[in-house]
Amino acid sequence: MFKLTKYKKIAFLFFLVMLFVIPIFLTSYPDNNAQIIKLDIIKPKKVHAGNRLKIEGSVKYLGPFSSSLDVVLLVNGTREQTRRIFISSYQTMNISFFWTPARKGAYLVSLRIYNSPTSFKESPVLTIQVDSIAGHQKYTMALYHFNVQYVPGSTAIENRVIEESFYPLLKMYQRHSTWRCNIELSGYMLELLHQRYPHILDFLKFLVSEGKIELIVSHYSEQFLVAYPRTDMAKSIEISDSLLDSLDLVRSGLFFAQESQWTPGYAELLNAYDYDTVVVSSDPFYNYLHQRMKITSPLYFLEDNSTQSLSADERQVNVLLFTKPKLINDIEFRWSWAYDGEFANTYTYNNDFRYDSSRAQAHENKLEKYEAEGYYFAFISEIVSLLNEMTDPERIPKIPEATWDMKKCKGVWRWMGDNIADYEDDAFVRAYTYQARQEALVAEVLLEKTREKGIDVSDEEQTLLNIWKQILLAEVSDSTGWFPWEIEVKESIKLTDSALILLDNVIAELKMKLGYQDSLLKVDPSKNTISKVSSISSPEPTSTPNLNMKIKGGPYQINYTKGEFGVTLNIKMFLEEKSTVEIRFPAENSIMYSPSLAENTLITLNPSDIHENPYLPLSNGLVIINGSKAIIKHCAERHMAMQWNRDKYIVFKENSVSGNLTYSFTFVEDIFYFNFIYIANSINVYPHLIV
Repeated sequence: MFKLTKYKKIAFLFFLVMLFVIPIFLTSYPDNNAQIIKLDIIKPKKVHAGNRLKIEGSVKYLGPFSSSLDVVLLVNGTREQTRRIFISSYQTMNISFFWTPARKGAYLVSLRIYNSPTSFKESPVLTIQVDSIAGHQKYTMALYHFNVQYVPGSTAIENRVIEESFYPLLKMYQRHSTWRCNIELSGYMLELLHQRYPHILDFLKFLVSEGKIELIVSHYSEQFLVAYPRTDMAKSIEISDSLLDSLDLVRSGLFFAQESQWTPGYAELLNAYDYDTVVVSSDPFYNYLHQRMKITSPLYFLEDNSTQSLSADERQVNVLLFTKPKLINDIEFRWSWAYDGEFANTYTYNNDFRYDSSRAQAHENKLEKYEAEGYYFAFISEIVSLLNEMTDPERIPKIPEATWDMKKCKGVWRWMGDNIADYEDDAFVRAYTYQARQEALVAEVLLEKTREKGIDVSDEEQTLLNIWKQILLAEVSDSTGWFPWEIEVKESIKLTDSALILLDNVIAELKMKLGYQDSLLKVDPSKNTISKVSSISSPEPTSTPNLNMKIKGGPYQINYTKGEFGVTLNIKMFLEEKSTVEIRFPAENSIMYSPSLAENTLITLNPSDIHENPYLPLSNGLVIINGSKAIIKHCAERHMAMQWNRDKYIVFKENSVSGNLTYSFTFVEDIFYFNFIYIANSINVYPHLIV
């Protein structure tokens, strides 16, 4: 039997004591070996209230051990933000903060390193002079929304959007010394500029630094974001922000989504990723609220109803509506452009996205007229800052998910079941991409478990990043919706096919590295756990619940099985001809559901809240009816919109579909609403999958 000698025992005890004392020593006493060696502010030449600035510092550490340090951004001596970094001996680490001045004035900016609450080292102080645009009588804003995925799958049109629309617009703004505008583009477009058009990217960066252009970058792909969980948009923003950082560009704090998508769940996401304002069409609010929506000022605020612990001033974001010209305190605010950027100098589809000099000249003439009439060309962020000073914004009225042109598209219905073209299959495309994002989450869990074992996963990490890019590109809005071309539908399917093949390979490789290549693993992405299972069990038949369900469309069969969380309904339709499918459940009084991008929360819709029957995307599949019953759509099966016929019923509906189709729902009865959220998210958002 192994025994320790007296001296070995003393040495072992000394080792244990030092194991605990050294970390305490390192974190309790000021470390004079850490210092800030550089402080820069990335900003345009002239800073206005509302500009989002990047503040970069470099921390150098020459201590004998690794250490954790608090790095603090101070503005006028007040602590604004804090980051904790873990730094190794003799390492230099760069750290970035983003800060937006709300008002004009001189601001003193510095960084501090804390190793204890009372001891710190501070960088030299930099001064930022922030101006205000107040003092004019007329303001005009322009937002150009550029979309290289106008026709997903067409490289030629990607290139024409950049060469014959985007670049000429930049040159037009350079020609006019007082003109300024907002340009919205995707992370994917930035990637294409970097890869194919570095000279145009350099020109864009020059105009941004000169204060001519304010960038809006909301997502990597022009996604139909309300159909998918918050996780996907978080990935999209993170990828875009990483691209911006690598290209030395700073986006604004403004958020604008393709199709002017709206969700009451925006605030939680935007708060987390340093967006302070969402810009959106006023059309959905007029559509749902009619005469009750009287816009005196276009600026509102949206509350963050998440369960996160946020201070009062962080629990809301600004909402700026596109409206007709507004007179506020005798000062005029108007939009000179709020539309697709391609329309400024091409006829898009009608002239194959080629530059048209007469159209470009007409647009330039229009702006020259505004200039002659005395309008000040302002950035949207500056207008938001000015309106916050001039007015007391109201809470935005509650409406469900929506898009622009509500009368024609019925909100999300146009993209999730309308199926205008013969080759369209909205519910399949949205479900197929949803399936891929579920499997990507499983791969991420396996990646993390492999990394924790000290195994190199750099190749798999890069592959998974590329997979996420493909999934996000496949989630593009234009593969469903407004008369998609066949190439657009096929592009989403092709990208998803590729992502799923790559995922199979990555998952197999990670299982092998973990030593589970011959085992079945159950993966729970919500808890980041894996467990071995012996086999995949078949679902057991169960009794039929009392749902009073009605099904229309054609011949069908239903089977009811006992699922992990409740009763699962599998409805198989056999449609030889194009038909409209409806699956209807009675729903009296109000309903509850999780808004898109905020799947851990619930909102209630009462029949009197809105004046139209809405279509809801149900990004986590959940709707609660009749007080205590949950219907959970399986989004990876067929992902179509649900219409709420107020105070009567809910109906899952899609037009013009054929073939053998399967619709799956889970039915649960409970009195604890947050159990419903957990179950819906376990089925859809963070699925428990076996690989």
